[in-house]
Amino acid sequence: MKRQFLGAMAVSVMALCLSFAAEAKSTLVYCSEASPEGFSPQLYDTGTTLDVVRPVYNRLVEFKFGTTEIMPSLAESWEISDDGLTYTFHLRKDVKFHSSKAFKPTRGVTADDVVQSYDRMMNKQNPYSGVSGGAYVYFEGMGMPDTMKSVEKVDEHTEDHAEQSGSAVPG
Repeated sequence: MKRQFLGAMAVSVMALCLSFAAEAKSTLVYCSEASPEGFSPQLYDTGTTLDVVRPVYNRLVEFKFGTTEIMPSLAESWEISDDGLTYTFHLRKDVKFHSSKAFKPTRGVTADDVVQSYDRMMNKQNPYSGVSGGAYVYFEGMGMPDTMKSVEKVDEHTEDHAEQSGSAVPG
């Protein structure tokens, strides 16, 4: 009886979310168990925030649902050097930025954007490092400042991540 009730509640909540989404058309509607702290995966690291931003932001790679198998996302392919210290990511060429009233992108995503995203978290001298307080909780909590040595552009759609020691999962 409890399972049927919970199942019915879940279906009702999903139907309600879908009806809101159908009405919104240009607005992302996401139903969650709690309110996210914000909508920037660089600044917050709770499950609620990471769940809500997942449909909005792409990562270089993703985990195949329910596994630890790594699959392509922004990076369509990658190589890892023999010593395990350098990851070379080849970016998809058809990726576009979201647009809004305040932001009208004129180009697609390139290696420069990936390098900038990492540099702002790794380099306190980056002019955008201090935006929103400059604390990159998830990046820092994963030990990335101690693991990553550099992120460099190879060409418009290729970039290298050099590790300081050991090997890390790309992403």
